Amino acid sequence: MTRDTALSSTDPGQYLTRRLIDALIREDVAGCQSDSQAVGTATVPGSPERPATWLRWTLARGVLWLPVNPATFMQRWQWSGDALIWQPADQTEGVSEVDHYEQVLACLTANEHDDSGEQLAVYADECRTAESHAAFCQKERLRWFDEIRHQGQSWKDLSRLSERLLYFDRLAAFLDHPFYPSARAKSGFDEAALAAYAPEFAPRFQLRWLAVPGSEVTALGELPGCWPEFSEVGLDNQLADSHHLLPVHPHLWDTALSDYLSNTEIGARVVRAPAPALWVRPTLSVRTLQLEAAPDVHVKVPLTIRTLGNRNIRTVKPSTLYDGHTVQQILQEISGSDPALQGAFNVTDESSGLHVGDLPWLGCIVRRFCGFSDQQQIVPVASLLADSPDGRCVAQMMADEFNHGDLTKWVRQYVALTLTVHLRLWLVYGIALESNQQNSMVLLTPGRPPQLLFKDNDAPRVWPGRLCARMLSVEPIVAQLRDRRILVNDETPLAQMFTTITLQLNLAVILEGLAARGLGSRTQWYKLLREELISVLGQLDDDGVNTQSAREVLLEDRQLYTKYLLRAGSLESKSRTGAADINKFYGKLAPNFLGQVS
Repeated sequence: MTRDTALSSTDPGQYLTRRLIDALIREDVAGCQSDSQAVGTATVPGSPERPATWLRWTLARGVLWLPVNPATFMQRWQWSGDALIWQPADQTEGVSEVDHYEQVLACLTANEHDDSGEQLAVYADECRTAESHAAFCQKERLRWFDEIRHQGQSWKDLSRLSERLLYFDRLAAFLDHPFYPSARAKSGFDEAALAAYAPEFAPRFQLRWLAVPGSEVTALGELPGCWPEFSEVGLDNQLADSHHLLPVHPHLWDTALSDYLSNTEIGARVVRAPAPALWVRPTLSVRTLQLEAAPDVHVKVPLTIRTLGNRNIRTVKPSTLYDGHTVQQILQEISGSDPALQGAFNVTDESSGLHVGDLPWLGCIVRRFCGFSDQQQIVPVASLLADSPDGRCVAQMMADEFNHGDLTKWVRQYVALTLTVHLRLWLVYGIALESNQQNSMVLLTPGRPPQLLFKDNDAPRVWPGRLCARMLSVEPIVAQLRDRRILVNDETPLAQMFTTITLQLNLAVILEGLAARGLGSRTQWYKLLREELISVLGQLDDDGVNTQSAREVLLEDRQLYTKYLLRAGSLESKSRTGAADINKFYGKLAPNFLGQVS
């Protein structure tokens, strides 16, 4: 599969086509991996000269001949880049070449009685959006980098930690998700909205405000001191006796808010404030915004765009406000009592927020970065492979700054830290965090080992039996979890989340990206990863922890779990996948790269 997930400088359509075809193979769409046959060129219509191997992929309306090369990371085969060949079932002689994502998706359509056609059409539109957004963002990236070089600026010229955090978020925003093909698409944004609200463009804007009857609002924790007064948004301050001010993203305000209000009973009783207030800047997640007046505070607000799949609309469910805080409390209890984890990780404070009943489009979560200094540095894992204006990736920059340029030492520290924290959470406490590249950050302090920093911890998997047996004190806290999908009662969901998030996304993707840059070899990096994995498991063994389940899944099994993002997020309905959560739909066909290290 392609490992260049940076915003491609080549044709966006070709880049997207490659990512799509590799994802179809990786996620075994319509049996692309499990049911296809690997054949030589003599079997392929027209007997093409290359490559040596083709997949004969039988679909509902014909056979798609897919030229492939062997692969070892995440899938057995990857697209060779040569044209595919489409052989319709009703026209054995009428073959045609296929080399664009729209043509590939057209081949997947079943028949007029199948709902897949509509879903494929929606996804094709998402791909077109991704292609358009990629070209637009690439122009901005080139402009920004040229500006920085011309002015002779460096990230170290930014004196405040909050400024540097936004800088690395912006670098990360130009880097596509490693696995979801059309990740560049922010469906619901046109180019004007991208420029006005997306982190790639580093805009600043003011929030809009709704005055909502206080009897309808649940307020948790403490709001920031810079929260506006009613008069600041053009309303009478006397409304404060009966109403709460709730922030609304200006894109939602300008697009869907009127429809939402008209379809709810509360709509007639809210007051739309005439003036905006509170300047903000978007972070990597787009809907989470840094407050200029209090930059250590971020506010997460609903935003009706879709990312990483048509079903992933970025609203804010009230349950996530409660569950994020509950998991925060559990993690703080663990880090405060387990000597092996003390000082290994921190969590942001997400104890505050507002919601209105169960409405996912009205409310907010307040996130605080507490206790950090401007001498420290926070970088999201999503930024580690991102290009900087001077040509280095962020991982190199951090190694240069904090490890005297020793990249191998810096990576080893990061790998060891990540495995120590997450394997211990899994095997000792029965917790697997959905700490993806966006939610997991590296906290770097001069003269000290690195730490992890977690945010947005509202969707883990927790095995209460294991957790509460180890820490009876957290049983009342666990009982507060609202989304029952969080709770599991066996090893498998924990292994799936650890494998697909921690191992593949936060570790292997980084190592693959470094190797692709010529910064070490795959053999070197996977040897390091295996060494650290075995070391951490050995430490757990010494502590009397049963590590057999992890050894089987990570070291002994020939195949690893894979998250099927494309299928669950866009191509297949929940009724077909059977997934209770579209972000947790798995297969197990990925070659085990840990087992291949000698």
